[in-house]
Amino acid sequence: MVGKAAVQIAVDVVDEKEALRIAGIIGSACQSGELPMDRVILEAGTPLIKACGVGIISKMRLAAPQVKLLADMKTADVGRLEASLAYTSGADATTVLALAPRSTIRAVMETAVEMGREVSVDFLGVSLERAEPLLGEVVSTASEAGLPAERLIVSFHRGVDEGAASTEYFEKLASIVSKLREREPRVRVAIAGGLTPDSKRAVEVFFKPDIYVVGRYITAAPSVSRILEFLT
Repeated sequence: MVGKAAVQIAVDVVDEKEALRIAGIIGSACQSGELPMDRVILEAGTPLIKACGVGIISKMRLAAPQVKLLADMKTADVGRLEASLAYTSGADATTVLALAPRSTIRAVMETAVEMGREVSVDFLGVSLERAEPLLGEVVSTASEAGLPAERLIVSFHRGVDEGAASTEYFEKLASIVSKLREREPRVRVAIAGGLTPDSKRAVEVFFKPDIYVVGRYITAAPSVSRILEFLT
């Protein structure tokens, strides 16, 4: 689903006031037109949800009421319950680990179908060698659950503890993304993990993601100009 890329701002701070300040900046900028509403996603990060509880999702929804909101639950079990918690708290999308049991992934997807929401499947911890067959399972599970392909996101995620991705990683990932897009072009591809404008350019040598997930580069000094760097 290649088009104009979106930026997903991962609010991974653990201070509620700071998280809501960042959400407010993004919400105001989208409402004023400084940022394109349809290309911005606000993420309640996993550390933030763990520190403040799922109630922070509702508060971020209020701080940025018109901005798409993703709850990074990183669900590994009890898929229906955790997805319901995210969605009923105001999230438009939630995350489930690609390494979770297939039954859990399906439960999250079925809940998304029932509530008219989206699912992002997080490939954190999945080697590139394992990613391709696992992607096939994810796409098949979405079909079985009745989740439309345009409401499915696959997120290739390098964790903080893993360190930055190499050029070789992006080159190998490009081949996997190409095959996914041939099979199901409506599925959106996100890339996450310590992204900066420089690493964005490094990725784009090989392929163009649908969503750039950016954390510290933006949240350390939140501003419209830093967000716009990922939208041009």
